[in-house]
Amino acid sequence: MLRKLNNLLILIFVALSILILQFGKDFKSRAMLYAERWESAKNAADSVISSNIYSLTDNYQDAWKGGNSESILEYNYLITGPYHDYDKVYSTFGEIENQGGSGTPTQEMVESYEKADGTLVDWSSWQVEGGTTQRPPYEELEPRFHASIIYNGSTWQGRLMENSVDGTNGRYMGYRDDTYTKGRTTTGYYLRKYRDEEHTDLVTYNSTQSWVEIRLAEVYLNRAEAHFRLGNSGLALNDINVIRERVDLPAKSALSGNELFEAIRQERKVELAYEGHLYWDMRRWRLAHIEYNGHRVHGMKITKSADGFVYEYVDSDLQDRKFLEKTYVLPIPYNELANNSAIEQYDEWK
Repeated sequence: MLRKLNNLLILIFVALSILILQFGKDFKSRAMLYAERWESAKNAADSVISSNIYSLTDNYQDAWKGGNSESILEYNYLITGPYHDYDKVYSTFGEIENQGGSGTPTQEMVESYEKADGTLVDWSSWQVEGGTTQRPPYEELEPRFHASIIYNGSTWQGRLMENSVDGTNGRYMGYRDDTYTKGRTTTGYYLRKYRDEEHTDLVTYNSTQSWVEIRLAEVYLNRAEAHFRLGNSGLALNDINVIRERVDLPAKSALSGNELFEAIRQERKVELAYEGHLYWDMRRWRLAHIEYNGHRVHGMKITKSADGFVYEYVDSDLQDRKFLEKTYVLPIPYNELANNSAIEQYDEWK
Protein backbone atom coordinates (compact mmCIF):
# COMPACT_ATOMS: atom_id res chain seq x y z
CA MET A 1 0.00 0.00 0.00
CA LEU A 2 2.80 2.39 0.95
CA ARG A 3 4.66 1.57 -2.28
CA LYS A 4 1.53 2.38 -4.33
CA LEU A 5 1.14 5.66 -2.48
CA ASN A 6 4.77 6.56 -3.11
CA ASN A 7 4.37 5.73 -6.81
CA LEU A 8 1.26 7.88 -6.98
CA LEU A 9 3.06 10.79 -5.34
CA ILE A 10 5.94 10.42 -7.80
CA LEU A 11 3.50 10.50 -10.73
CA ILE A 12 1.81 13.59 -9.32
CA PHE A 13 5.18 15.27 -8.82
CA VAL A 14 6.27 14.48 -12.36
CA ALA A 15 2.98 15.74 -13.79
CA LEU A 16 3.20 18.97 -11.80
CA SER A 17 6.82 19.44 -12.86
CA ILE A 18 5.86 19.09 -16.52
CA LEU A 19 3.05 21.61 -16.11
CA ILE A 20 5.33 24.09 -14.33
CA LEU A 21 7.92 23.74 -17.08
CA GLN A 22 5.27 24.39 -19.73
CA PHE A 23 3.94 27.45 -17.88
CA GLY A 24 7.50 28.69 -17.52
CA LYS A 25 8.15 28.35 -21.23
CA ASP A 26 5.06 30.32 -22.12
CA PHE A 27 5.82 33.03 -19.60
CA LYS A 28 9.32 33.03 -21.05
CA SER A 29 8.04 33.63 -24.58
CA ARG A 30 6.19 36.70 -23.27
CA ALA A 31 9.01 37.89 -21.02
CA MET A 32 11.61 37.56 -23.75
CA LEU A 33 9.57 39.78 -26.06
CA TYR A 34 9.68 42.47 -23.39
CA ALA A 35 13.43 41.88 -23.00
CA GLU A 36 13.88 41.97 -26.80
CA ARG A 37 15.63 38.60 -26.70
CA TRP A 38 14.07 37.36 -29.88
CA GLU A 39 15.79 33.99 -30.20
CA SER A 40 14.87 33.05 -26.64
CA ALA A 41 11.27 34.15 -27.22
CA LYS A 42 11.07 32.02 -30.36
CA ASN A 43 12.60 28.98 -28.69
CA ALA A 44 10.27 29.19 -25.70
CA ALA A 45 7.23 29.46 -27.99
CA ASP A 46 8.55 26.56 -30.08
CA SER A 47 8.66 24.37 -26.98
CA VAL A 48 5.07 25.11 -26.03
CA ILE A 49 3.65 24.68 -29.53
CA SER A 50 5.62 21.55 -30.41
CA SER A 51 4.64 19.86 -27.13
CA ASN A 52 1.19 19.21 -28.68
CA ILE A 53 -0.34 19.54 -25.23
CA TYR A 54 -2.44 22.52 -26.31
CA SER A 55 -4.51 23.39 -29.37
CA LEU A 56 -6.63 26.32 -30.49
CA THR A 57 -10.32 25.94 -29.71
CA ASP A 58 -12.56 25.49 -32.74
CA ASN A 59 -14.52 28.64 -31.88
CA TYR A 60 -12.91 31.94 -30.92
CA GLN A 61 -15.64 32.68 -28.36
CA ASP A 62 -14.48 29.67 -26.33
CA ALA A 63 -10.79 30.60 -26.34
CA TRP A 64 -10.75 32.69 -23.16
CA LYS A 65 -13.32 30.72 -21.15
CA GLY A 66 -10.87 28.30 -19.53
CA GLY A 67 -11.05 24.58 -19.01
CA ASN A 68 -10.30 23.83 -22.65
CA SER A 69 -7.46 22.86 -24.98
CA GLU A 70 -6.24 26.41 -25.51
CA SER A 71 -5.92 27.48 -21.90
CA ILE A 72 -2.39 27.12 -20.53
CA LEU A 73 -2.71 29.00 -17.25
CA GLU A 74 -5.98 30.14 -15.72
CA TYR A 75 -7.39 31.29 -12.40
CA ASN A 76 -10.66 29.61 -11.46
CA TYR A 77 -13.45 31.06 -9.33
CA LEU A 78 -16.24 29.35 -7.36
CA ILE A 79 -19.79 30.34 -6.47
CA THR A 80 -18.81 29.85 -2.81
CA GLY A 81 -15.73 32.03 -3.30
CA PRO A 82 -13.48 33.35 -4.46
CA TYR A 83 -15.77 35.02 -7.00
CA HIS A 84 -16.01 38.39 -8.73
CA ASP A 85 -18.62 40.87 -9.99
CA TYR A 86 -17.59 41.20 -13.65
CA ASP A 87 -21.11 40.62 -15.02
CA LYS A 88 -22.57 43.21 -12.69
CA VAL A 89 -19.93 45.85 -13.41
CA TYR A 90 -20.08 45.40 -17.20
CA SER A 91 -23.83 44.77 -17.45
CA THR A 92 -25.99 46.46 -20.06
CA PHE A 93 -28.76 48.92 -19.27
CA GLY A 94 -31.81 47.07 -17.98
CA GLU A 95 -30.02 44.05 -16.49
CA ILE A 96 -29.61 45.46 -12.98
CA GLU A 97 -30.84 48.74 -11.58
CA ASN A 98 -28.37 51.65 -11.49
CA GLN A 99 -25.29 49.50 -12.15
CA GLY A 100 -23.15 48.42 -15.10
CA GLY A 101 -21.84 50.16 -18.19
CA SER A 102 -18.18 50.10 -17.17
CA GLY A 103 -15.34 49.88 -19.68
CA THR A 104 -17.37 50.19 -22.88
CA PRO A 105 -15.53 49.49 -26.18
CA THR A 106 -14.51 52.50 -28.25
CA GLN A 107 -15.30 53.29 -31.86
CA GLU A 108 -11.57 53.03 -32.56
CA MET A 109 -11.63 49.41 -31.42
CA VAL A 110 -14.69 48.65 -33.53
CA GLU A 111 -12.93 50.12 -36.56
CA SER A 112 -9.97 47.80 -35.96
CA TYR A 113 -11.96 44.76 -37.06
CA GLU A 114 -11.81 43.62 -40.67
CA LYS A 115 -14.82 42.52 -42.65
CA ALA A 116 -15.38 38.77 -42.83
CA ASP A 117 -13.74 38.73 -46.28
CA GLY A 118 -10.55 40.31 -44.93
CA THR A 119 -11.11 43.78 -46.41
CA LEU A 120 -11.30 46.97 -44.36
CA VAL A 121 -14.33 49.18 -43.83
CA ASP A 122 -14.09 52.84 -44.82
CA TRP A 123 -15.65 54.47 -41.76
CA SER A 124 -15.53 58.04 -43.12
CA SER A 125 -19.27 57.90 -43.95
CA TRP A 126 -20.00 57.65 -40.20
CA GLN A 127 -17.58 60.39 -39.16
CA VAL A 128 -19.56 63.25 -40.67
CA GLU A 129 -20.94 66.17 -38.68
CA GLY A 130 -24.52 65.61 -37.60
CA GLY A 131 -24.38 61.87 -38.15
CA THR A 132 -26.05 59.64 -40.70
CA THR A 133 -29.04 57.30 -40.87
CA GLN A 134 -26.88 54.77 -42.72
CA ARG A 135 -26.42 51.73 -40.50
CA PRO A 136 -22.78 50.78 -39.81
CA PRO A 137 -21.77 47.47 -41.39
CA TYR A 138 -21.68 45.57 -38.11
CA GLU A 139 -23.05 42.36 -39.60
CA GLU A 140 -20.23 42.32 -42.18
CA LEU A 141 -17.44 42.33 -39.59
CA GLU A 142 -15.38 39.25 -38.75
CA PRO A 143 -16.34 36.76 -36.00
CA ARG A 144 -14.07 38.21 -33.30
CA PHE A 145 -16.07 41.44 -33.36
CA HIS A 146 -19.36 39.63 -32.77
CA ALA A 147 -17.80 37.53 -29.99
CA SER A 148 -16.37 40.57 -28.20
CA ILE A 149 -18.78 43.51 -28.55
CA ILE A 150 -22.50 44.11 -27.99
CA TYR A 151 -23.65 46.63 -30.59
CA ASN A 152 -26.91 48.28 -31.57
CA GLY A 153 -29.04 45.60 -33.24
CA SER A 154 -27.18 42.62 -31.76
CA THR A 155 -28.83 40.08 -29.48
CA TRP A 156 -27.88 39.68 -25.82
CA GLN A 157 -29.64 37.35 -23.39
CA GLY A 158 -32.48 36.97 -25.88
CA ARG A 159 -33.03 40.74 -26.12
CA LEU A 160 -32.55 42.87 -29.22
CA MET A 161 -30.10 45.54 -28.11
CA GLU A 162 -30.91 49.20 -28.67
CA ASN A 163 -27.87 51.14 -27.44
CA SER A 164 -29.52 54.45 -28.18
CA VAL A 165 -30.54 57.55 -26.30
CA ASP A 166 -33.60 56.47 -24.26
CA GLY A 167 -33.16 52.84 -25.35
CA THR A 168 -34.75 50.08 -23.27
CA ASN A 169 -32.27 47.23 -23.86
CA GLY A 170 -29.08 49.24 -23.71
CA ARG A 171 -28.92 53.03 -23.47
CA TYR A 172 -26.50 55.77 -24.52
CA MET A 173 -25.22 58.47 -22.17
CA GLY A 174 -22.92 61.32 -23.15
CA TYR A 175 -19.54 61.18 -21.46
CA ARG A 176 -19.70 63.00 -18.09
CA ASP A 177 -23.42 63.75 -18.48
CA ASP A 178 -23.92 62.00 -15.14
CA THR A 179 -21.73 61.03 -12.19
CA TYR A 180 -22.32 57.31 -12.77
CA THR A 181 -23.17 55.45 -15.94
CA LYS A 182 -25.87 53.32 -14.22
CA GLY A 183 -25.74 50.74 -16.98
CA ARG A 184 -25.55 53.21 -19.85
CA THR A 185 -22.81 53.24 -22.46
CA THR A 186 -20.79 56.34 -23.31
CA THR A 187 -19.61 54.85 -26.62
CA GLY A 188 -22.69 53.11 -28.02
CA TYR A 189 -21.21 49.67 -27.30
CA TYR A 190 -20.98 47.17 -24.46
CA LEU A 191 -18.38 44.51 -23.78
CA ARG A 192 -19.48 40.95 -24.57
CA LYS A 193 -16.10 39.29 -24.08
CA TYR A 194 -15.73 37.52 -20.72
CA ARG A 195 -19.40 38.03 -19.86
CA ASP A 196 -21.55 35.03 -18.98
CA GLU A 197 -24.71 35.34 -21.06
CA GLU A 198 -26.50 32.77 -18.91
CA HIS A 199 -25.85 34.75 -15.73
CA THR A 200 -29.07 36.76 -15.45
CA ASP A 201 -29.64 37.13 -11.70
CA LEU A 202 -26.98 39.72 -10.95
CA VAL A 203 -28.51 40.65 -7.59
CA THR A 204 -28.36 37.21 -5.97
CA TYR A 205 -25.29 35.64 -7.57
CA ASN A 206 -21.74 36.77 -8.19
CA SER A 207 -19.66 35.83 -11.25
CA THR A 208 -17.37 32.82 -11.52
CA GLN A 209 -15.84 33.06 -15.02
CA SER A 210 -12.23 31.94 -15.13
CA TRP A 211 -9.44 34.38 -15.91
CA VAL A 212 -7.20 32.87 -18.58
CA GLU A 213 -3.77 34.43 -18.16
CA ILE A 214 -2.03 32.47 -20.90
CA ARG A 215 -3.57 30.82 -23.95
CA LEU A 216 -2.06 29.26 -27.03
CA ALA A 217 -3.06 32.05 -29.44
CA GLU A 218 -0.77 34.43 -27.56
CA VAL A 219 2.12 31.99 -27.89
CA TYR A 220 1.66 31.89 -31.67
CA LEU A 221 1.61 35.69 -31.79
CA ASN A 222 4.66 35.91 -29.53
CA ARG A 223 6.49 33.63 -31.93
CA ALA A 224 5.27 35.60 -34.95
CA GLU A 225 6.83 38.76 -33.55
CA ALA A 226 10.05 36.97 -32.62
CA HIS A 227 10.30 35.56 -36.17
CA PHE A 228 9.74 39.04 -37.57
CA ARG A 229 12.53 40.51 -35.45
CA LEU A 230 14.83 37.68 -36.54
CA GLY A 231 14.11 38.34 -40.22
CA ASN A 232 11.98 35.24 -40.73
CA SER A 233 9.07 36.94 -42.51
CA GLY A 234 7.56 33.76 -43.94
CA LEU A 235 7.50 32.00 -40.58
CA ALA A 236 5.98 35.09 -38.94
CA LEU A 237 3.21 35.07 -41.55
CA ASN A 238 2.60 31.38 -40.93
CA ASP A 239 1.93 32.03 -37.25
CA ILE A 240 -0.39 34.96 -38.00
CA ASN A 241 -2.32 32.86 -40.47
CA VAL A 242 -2.83 30.05 -37.95
CA ILE A 243 -4.74 32.57 -35.83
CA ARG A 244 -6.66 34.01 -38.78
CA GLU A 245 -7.65 30.59 -40.07
CA ARG A 246 -9.69 29.87 -36.94
CA VAL A 247 -12.04 32.78 -37.76
CA ASP A 248 -12.04 32.05 -41.51
CA LEU A 249 -10.13 35.18 -42.47
CA PRO A 250 -7.99 34.95 -45.63
CA ALA A 251 -4.31 34.31 -45.12
CA LYS A 252 -1.84 37.20 -45.26
CA SER A 253 0.96 36.86 -47.81
CA ALA A 254 4.00 38.64 -49.26
CA LEU A 255 4.44 40.97 -46.29
CA SER A 256 7.75 42.15 -44.89
CA GLY A 257 9.23 45.12 -43.07
CA ASN A 258 6.79 47.64 -41.61
CA GLU A 259 3.82 46.07 -43.39
CA LEU A 260 4.47 42.80 -41.60
CA PHE A 261 4.94 44.54 -38.26
CA GLU A 262 1.61 46.34 -38.75
CA ALA A 263 -0.05 42.99 -39.49
CA ILE A 264 1.35 41.58 -36.24
CA ARG A 265 0.14 44.65 -34.33
CA GLN A 266 -3.31 44.28 -35.86
CA GLU A 267 -3.59 40.60 -35.03
CA ARG A 268 -2.48 41.06 -31.42
CA LYS A 269 -4.89 43.97 -30.95
CA VAL A 270 -7.91 42.06 -32.25
CA GLU A 271 -7.17 38.49 -31.15
CA LEU A 272 -6.13 39.48 -27.61
CA ALA A 273 -8.59 42.37 -27.23
CA TYR A 274 -9.46 43.19 -23.61
CA GLU A 275 -7.05 40.58 -22.27
CA GLY A 276 -4.60 43.15 -20.89
CA HIS A 277 -1.93 43.17 -23.63
CA LEU A 278 -2.42 46.24 -25.84
CA TYR A 279 -1.27 48.97 -23.44
CA TRP A 280 1.87 47.03 -22.51
CA ASP A 281 2.55 46.16 -26.14
CA MET A 282 2.43 49.86 -27.00
CA ARG A 283 4.85 50.60 -24.17
CA ARG A 284 7.39 47.96 -25.14
CA TRP A 285 7.18 49.00 -28.82
CA ARG A 286 7.86 52.59 -27.70
CA LEU A 287 4.80 53.76 -29.65
CA ALA A 288 2.61 54.93 -26.76
CA HIS A 289 4.10 58.46 -26.65
CA ILE A 290 3.44 58.80 -30.38
CA GLU A 291 -0.04 57.30 -30.73
CA TYR A 292 -1.49 57.84 -27.25
CA ASN A 293 -0.27 61.39 -26.61
CA GLY A 294 -2.70 64.10 -27.72
CA HIS A 295 -5.17 61.32 -28.50
CA ARG A 296 -8.90 60.97 -27.91
CA VAL A 297 -11.28 58.04 -28.23
CA HIS A 298 -14.72 58.20 -29.79
CA GLY A 299 -18.08 56.51 -29.69
CA MET A 300 -21.32 56.28 -31.64
CA LYS A 301 -24.22 58.30 -30.27
CA ILE A 302 -27.34 56.57 -31.53
CA THR A 303 -30.66 58.39 -31.66
CA LYS A 304 -34.03 57.13 -32.86
CA SER A 305 -35.39 58.75 -36.01
CA ALA A 306 -38.30 58.27 -38.37
CA ASP A 307 -36.01 56.22 -40.63
CA GLY A 308 -34.66 54.06 -37.83
CA PHE A 309 -31.57 55.51 -36.14
CA VAL A 310 -29.11 58.36 -36.53
CA TYR A 311 -25.50 57.31 -35.93
CA GLU A 312 -23.32 60.20 -34.79
CA TYR A 313 -19.56 59.97 -34.30
CA VAL A 314 -18.85 61.65 -30.93
CA ASP A 315 -15.91 62.54 -28.70
CA SER A 316 -15.87 60.24 -25.67
CA ASP A 317 -12.95 61.93 -23.89
CA LEU A 318 -13.60 65.71 -24.02
CA GLN A 319 -9.88 66.33 -23.55
CA ASP A 320 -6.66 64.98 -25.00
CA ARG A 321 -4.99 62.01 -23.36
CA LYS A 322 -1.33 62.30 -22.44
CA PHE A 323 1.50 59.82 -22.59
CA LEU A 324 4.83 61.61 -22.25
CA GLU A 325 7.99 59.85 -23.38
CA LYS A 326 9.36 59.92 -19.84
CA THR A 327 6.37 57.80 -18.76
CA TYR A 328 8.14 54.70 -20.08
CA VAL A 329 10.22 54.97 -16.90
CA LEU A 330 8.11 54.80 -13.75
CA PRO A 331 9.31 57.26 -11.08
CA ILE A 332 10.65 56.13 -7.73
CA PRO A 333 7.97 56.92 -5.12
CA TYR A 334 8.67 59.94 -2.93
CA ASN A 335 8.51 57.85 0.25
CA GLU A 336 11.28 55.58 -1.04
CA LEU A 337 13.49 58.57 -1.79
CA ALA A 338 12.80 60.02 1.65
CA ASN A 339 13.65 56.74 3.39
CA ASN A 340 16.84 55.99 1.47
CA SER A 341 19.39 58.73 0.88
CA ALA A 342 21.56 56.35 -1.18
CA ILE A 343 19.15 56.42 -4.13
CA GLU A 344 18.12 59.25 -6.40
CA GLN A 345 15.26 59.85 -8.77
CA TYR A 346 15.55 58.82 -12.42
CA ASP A 347 16.75 61.61 -14.68
CA GLU A 348 13.44 61.68 -16.53
CA TRP A 349 11.62 62.64 -13.32
CA LYS A 350 14.07 65.08 -11.72
